[in-house]
Amino acid sequence: MAIINVSAGNEARITLGDSAANASISGTDGLSIPSMQDITINNSTGVFRFKTLDNTAESAVTTPATNQITLNVVVDQDAFFGNDAGTNDTVVNTGLFGCSKNKTRVFFEAGFQGNDSRSKYVSGSGFISGLAPTVNMDSPVWVTPVTIEVDGDYTEGVVS
Repeated sequence: MAIINVSAGNEARITLGDSAANASISGTDGLSIPSMQDITINNSTGVFRFKTLDNTAESAVTTPATNQITLNVVVDQDAFFGNDAGTNDTVVNTGLFGCSKNKTRVFFEAGFQGNDSRSKYVSGSGFISGLAPTVNMDSPVWVTPVTIEVDGDYTEGVVS
């Protein structure tokens, strides 16, 4: 068994881009989300349950999975509002807010072990939702949840 330890601070990461190539966690063209507080990669297989008169227990069949990534981040101005620094990537240019508002499809790679060779990640595409920036006196920096509503399946990968 190999425990995945992310205490180094640069291991758990997610990169977004307007194409799969730009979303590579080992590349430099996408938006690497800074200041993540936590991340959850959810794969929830649906279940349809039914009862019949000839059985004392319910029966179940699976239905397609609902896939979703949720994270909480300290708001970074460039990541949230975009940084039009001459890149050709829409996600970098418009930021999380612009992608959510414009309903832009984003591609992602979520790394479990950083971007070193042979590190594992899951990838896919979806849409940004659930932005709700909050600030208060006990937490004087803007913090927001971010949800990626995944469209389709995850793909498992390994950094080469």
